[in-house]
Amino acid sequence: MAKKATKSKRLPTRKPGIERYNRIIEAAEALILEAGSLQGITLDAIAKRAGVPRVSLYYFFDSIESLMDALYQRGVQKMIAELPQAPQAADWRDMMLLYIDGVRDFYMNNRAEMILALLPVSLISVNQVSREFGQALFQLLHSQGLVPKSQQVVRACEMASELADLVWRKSLIEKGTLTPAYTREVKRVVIAYLEVVLAASK
Repeated sequence: MAKKATKSKRLPTRKPGIERYNRIIEAAEALILEAGSLQGITLDAIAKRAGVPRVSLYYFFDSIESLMDALYQRGVQKMIAELPQAPQAADWRDMMLLYIDGVRDFYMNNRAEMILALLPVSLISVNQVSREFGQALFQLLHSQGLVPKSQQVVRACEMASELADLVWRKSLIEKGTLTPAYTREVKRVVIAYLEVVLAASK
């Protein structure tokens, strides 16, 4: 399992600092896209790409993990904002199909975030990814009255998120992208799992 990411040391509050911070994040994203993974990406390489002194980078981030965590957190917030917040669905199964399609579309349009979340060399904890995506999924389902509010269902949504990522990870590693065939498999696996859990929670 990947190492647990640490928090960034501080966030900028003034315009020059904000601009420098954004250049660092954008440089990290560009290097991830070029490499197609996190292998070999260092703080020194990011500082050079961003055109900032190393001391400026270390002012915001004390490790490569904390920088990748900041990049990942930005991606999570972006994904949640872009997903339909209240799509029309007849039941939780239809909602899941909409949600899975939405997540796949986000990953396909944001490859750096896809690499951070899915590749096994990621510095982001698998548990962290599953927890945040799973909680977003639970809120979506519960807000529509499609699932009961219980810790068991919350955990099931987190597990469903992890199952989806396992299948998509295989697609990314083998095919270099998230294929329609693997996405259909994600839907089958997740819905089959949730059917069992939700039936037991009644």
